[in-house]
Amino acid sequence: MDFLSFFLMDFVKQLQSPTLAFLIGGMVIAALGSELVIPESICTIIVFMLLTKIGLTGGIAIRNSNLTEMVLPMICAVVVGILIVFIARYTLAKLPKVKVVDAIATGGLFGAVSGSTMAAGLTVLEEQKMTFEAWAGALYPFMDIPALVTAIVVANIYLNKKKRQSAAASIEESFSKQPVAAGDYSDQQDYPGSRQEYLSKQQPANNRVQIWPIIQESLRGPALSAMLLGLALGIFTQPESVYKSFYDPLFRGLLSILMLVMGMEAWSRIGELRKVAQWYVVYSV
Repeated sequence: MDFLSFFLMDFVKQLQSPTLAFLIGGMVIAALGSELVIPESICTIIVFMLLTKIGLTGGIAIRNSNLTEMVLPMICAVVVGILIVFIARYTLAKLPKVKVVDAIATGGLFGAVSGSTMAAGLTVLEEQKMTFEAWAGALYPFMDIPALVTAIVVANIYLNKKKRQSAAASIEESFSKQPVAAGDYSDQQDYPGSRQEYLSKQQPANNRVQIWPIIQESLRGPALSAMLLGLALGIFTQPESVYKSFYDPLFRGLLSILMLVMGMEAWSRIGELRKVAQWYVVYSV
């Protein structure tokens, strides 16, 4: 009984925290039909400033710390980012009405996190007075890129397998209905000796996923670019003055606006997930 009362009290306390309060507030005003609109350009600037601040924090911390301390966390971040994709592939994809490709994409998004989610998570840790390394935000790319690459590769393998199975089934059906005409091949050497040989000739020459373009696209993304910029500035320059006078004081206020926008957007998309939302809720919990 004490555990239940403690849980309920802590749950209510979490709902009253600024981060979640603005998120819920955004959902409420959207549900009430409010016409409040925050321009996308403002949201873009907010995300840029939040991630630049996180990058600066990590860069300054890395410059003043021992790099060997980051090796194990970096490896763990890569492993976790990849593992989340495979967990989604073999758990979420098994739930009713959830397509395999959608499950893999969800796993990729969960593994890659997002800039706004990371900013909110770090803020919640600070509100709860939970200690963590100042360079924790710098681990973001080590989860983001491996998770996205893994999700795209796994989805591509699955789709290619489905295409091969579909092609094989249609060819098997055509073979069973009519024989292959001998006149279709100008040379006897070109004539397939078996159905397996015929199927192999129908396969596309190259189904491999190009990894490097995916990495390039991830690195050029606005969120990761902003964070990496802040990280580089924190490591190679002395940005403490502008950090303390500008980025750090504005961080929580800008985050509250972003959470408000996320709440409004989340409510607007509830209808899109109505058919399978319950399974995504179960998986996220």
